Amino acid sequence: MAQAPASTAAPAKPLSFDIVSIRQNLSPQRNGPPQFGPTADGYHMAGGPLLLPIITAYLPQGGTAVAFMPDQIKGLPDWAMRDSYDIDAKVAEENMADWQKPAQQKTMLPAMMQALFEDRCKMVVHRETKDASVYLLTVGKSGPKFKETDPSVEHPDGMKLPWGGVMVPGKGGMTLYGTSMASLATLLGTFGRGLGRQVQDKTGLTGHYDITITPPGMGGSAGPGDAGGATDPESMIFTVVESLGLKLESGKQPVETLVIDHIEKPTAN
Repeated sequence: MAQAPASTAAPAKPLSFDIVSIRQNLSPQRNGPPQFGPTADGYHMAGGPLLLPIITAYLPQGGTAVAFMPDQIKGLPDWAMRDSYDIDAKVAEENMADWQKPAQQKTMLPAMMQALFEDRCKMVVHRETKDASVYLLTVGKSGPKFKETDPSVEHPDGMKLPWGGVMVPGKGGMTLYGTSMASLATLLGTFGRGLGRQVQDKTGLTGHYDITITPPGMGGSAGPGDAGGATDPESMIFTVVESLGLKLESGKQPVETLVIDHIEKPTAN
């Protein structure tokens, strides 16, 4: 019996952006928070620290969180958190059809961003996982007080969150559109850095939701300086969670950390 010929197919080409521009933004003025995230044909960030695209590039692998929080990234130099950069990256024409598919883009984006950092910043990382104290996000006795996203209803434009969904600031708070519970848990872990622990989703809710978050004392005509009652960040977060029909419970779970072994300032364009 004749032996089948060995495959001569070329190995798959590693995913990377076709064109990349990284420039330090030296503008003394910033108008609101930096805008960053995927675009119709690539990735864009204006006036943000490299910490933000790093969070997009390197995702936790354990499935307990959708993004690393700053305190879960070790070895990042001060300049990567302090200096502002503009990034414009374009997808090659041959990859554009796949990029336009949300499910495909979700896989392509971190791979391309990692290639960007490895090329332009000579970045080397490794991951460590250890048991740590966390807060578990669960459903309260009365059930959630928010609804699933209706894909047929348009929502206002807002800031795309690197872990999915859109955040739209409002009077005294914000509304999340199309967010998952894992995304909400990640966001709660960033509020004021008041919890000091990772928040992990244990709600069992698997859909996408529209959620309005109004910190205590900031609804209606009240301003941030009028917050009363739950004034410290930790109490505020617990109050917000309870208002959504959810709760936080203490627990101990594996927590993954991203360790930066080497990073250099981006090479010139």
